[in-house]
Amino acid sequence: MFLHDAKSLTSPPQPVLSVSPSWLNPGASVTLSCEVQPQDAGWRFYWYKAVPDPFSRYTYELLPGSTNGTEQNSFIINGPTRTAGFGCRAGRGEPKFYTYYSEPKFIWSADPGPAASLSVNPDRVQHFRSESVSLSCEGNSTWRVMRFTETGQLSYCFIWGKMTGTTCTIDPHRYHSGVYWCESGSGETSNAINITVQDDSSNPLLLSPVHPVTEGDPVTLSCRDKKQNLLSGVFFYHNDKLIQNDGRGELNISAVSKSDEGFYKCQHSGKDSPRSWIIILKQQIICCGLKTNTQVLST
Repeated sequence: MFLHDAKSLTSPPQPVLSVSPSWLNPGASVTLSCEVQPQDAGWRFYWYKAVPDPFSRYTYELLPGSTNGTEQNSFIINGPTRTAGFGCRAGRGEPKFYTYYSEPKFIWSADPGPAASLSVNPDRVQHFRSESVSLSCEGNSTWRVMRFTETGQLSYCFIWGKMTGTTCTIDPHRYHSGVYWCESGSGETSNAINITVQDDSSNPLLLSPVHPVTEGDPVTLSCRDKKQNLLSGVFFYHNDKLIQNDGRGELNISAVSKSDEGFYKCQHSGKDSPRSWIIILKQQIICCGLKTNTQVLST
């Protein structure tokens, strides 16, 4: 039994952390919020970075400015640029009574970092469950592939696939839609990739870019069946608005712009593919010997 002031608790409460936004915008702030039940007064909140651990999922390191905790149950991180995990806990009274740590929550970036990049084979967002799919981490370290599913489950490759070197081959029976990324024991992370699993093999798949596309570059979207045959008589939609219905099997955009960012899907014989988000990067600017590439992300 844990004792706190005049109150007696059978076990510490479990805080719940939320992050906003989940996908990074360049230079934008991220807000962490920690909820503890019961919500009575006196809690101080402590904020942590989730660091990959080879013997468990994560360990927690205090964030700068959080050593003494905060009275507010929210904490702002200014301008993060890479995929990262965070946690929180709360404490009160003397001697200090602490809650458990929260489960980690993540913010993701689609931009490959300097340490590693993640690629998928076949190189597309949407896949049928029966297909063989592998994910590869490219970088100078020992990596593990992580997954966060649409139902909120966090796990690494050996639970739902087979890790060989830096490549994870997914078990089709344990394949789920979600966000996938690589991370090293030293806390480095790769870009994150959204992957969508299609269970109904009679529905079409949209073939769209896995990685962000730079303004001015061409993009071709196509609609395929389970055997990867190009379908004709296809309708294409952007943010659920019909944009092409001339019967061609491809949607060609000769030079993408920011207005082309968004959700796309194709429709064939009255059946819809899943929707996939296309991210547009601002065009590279070369000036005075400097070269930059500013990323624009949306949820």
